[in-house]
Amino acid sequence: MNKDSRIFVTGATGFIGRGLLSELFAQGYKNITVLARPTSNLGLLKNKDIRIILGDVTDKVSLDKIKEGYDIVFHCAGFVNDGNEKVLGNVNVRGTENVCRWALEHKVLKLIYLSSVAVNSGNTQVPLAEDMPYRATNRYGFSKLEAEKIALSFKNAGLPMVILRPCMVYGQGEPHMMAFLMRLIKFRLLLLPNRGKTKLHLVSVKNVSACLVSCMEDERALGKIFNIADNEIYTVSEIFNIFSKGLGYPNPILLPYFITKILAIIPFIGKRIKFLCKDRIYSIERLKSELNFTPPYRADLELAWSVQTSPCKTHILC
Repeated sequence: MNKDSRIFVTGATGFIGRGLLSELFAQGYKNITVLARPTSNLGLLKNKDIRIILGDVTDKVSLDKIKEGYDIVFHCAGFVNDGNEKVLGNVNVRGTENVCRWALEHKVLKLIYLSSVAVNSGNTQVPLAEDMPYRATNRYGFSKLEAEKIALSFKNAGLPMVILRPCMVYGQGEPHMMAFLMRLIKFRLLLLPNRGKTKLHLVSVKNVSACLVSCMEDERALGKIFNIADNEIYTVSEIFNIFSKGLGYPNPILLPYFITKILAIIPFIGKRIKFLCKDRIYSIERLKSELNFTPPYRADLELAWSVQTSPCKTHILC
């Protein structure tokens, strides 16, 4: 891949988008343009040698005004709040349709679409593989499912494409999960069901970013769908022990299975209990076998680093 390739990124002010920009710069790519909403925190892009175009993936007109040609498009813009169905539809579904149509019309050489394992996470088999049937379980998952189907329709219409499905992403600057978990640990509210034995596969934002760039560079990725997760898989107990150690707090209390079953019937916490009782493991064998890509960052080190460097740590633990 030519280091002078013209690269266009949506969602660049988001958590994964910022990680992608850092990886692109680290790999020597400089000709980068990002699409950012006027209401986005553009300060997150300061000190980066990039061109910023103000616009919105939900606004087809703002995309149509972009006449420049680009070689590569990373479509990372997305909305993750499961409670707002209207915004999920506007951003994840219609936004993806708008970007794909624009990319096809402008003869982009490759579009890398950031999807999610949520599109088929309702399947009970583990590990979850890319070719398992679509089976979403929540509004976010259904929005990504619909968006992925739209993306595939543009692929079939001639748009060169790679689809990457990350699982739950963590890392420095992650805005939601880290703060929530730190509060639970601080206030001793973290009771792990099933004695914390459930396996929970996560992925570092650094591994997602490295994989996005690999999908751009490797022509063998073209036309395919890949899961991305860390190479290592930990139990819920192991993950939270890493968090607790990083925060200087005792390890969480482990609940036996029969207490878990009782708590699961309580509406307020039942959903979270059930989430922590199901093994969530994702196959990344396709990445390894077809692209020779193995996630380069170790999960234990990345989890510990995420806690130590989280901006949440200072104001939550003081």
